Amino acid sequence: MLIRIDTREQCPLAFEHCATVRGTIPTFDYSLDSDFLSFAIERKSLPDLIQSLAIQKNYIRELNKIRRALAAGFPRLFYVVEANREDIDHFNYSVFASGRIGPAFIFHQLSELEYHYDVHVVFSGDSIGAARDIYRLLKRRAEDLKAQEDA
Repeated sequence: MLIRIDTREQCPLAFEHCATVRGTIPTFDYSLDSDFLSFAIERKSLPDLIQSLAIQKNYIRELNKIRRALAAGFPRLFYVVEANREDIDHFNYSVFASGRIGPAFIFHQLSELEYHYDVHVVFSGDSIGAARDIYRLLKRRAEDLKAQEDA
């Protein structure tokens, strides 16, 4: 299994069990090298996730990425977050001047992605957990593709 990492990833994850290659992925960050037009996974740090959900222009950009993935026929959409769900409660929201952004708003935005766009949000704890979860999901995708070939 060869994992493709998008060229825009600034700090790519390291994977213990397989090789990686850098290349463009039109939507999201990690994919199988042979399947990057049909399936990919979005990776988020906690600050990136919160800014993507809290700032209007960033949220629109996220929705556009999700719509591109859906239009490309992605069978499932995954966001792998390098944090625990509880970390959303403890984030320093003082960076948002309006004072209206907090955990309740972020959880609301997450529920919108999960409910309306069927985005599966996986909280992996940290970058090691994110690499493990991305590997696990891509391995499952590779198994599905193999089963389709064999059918």
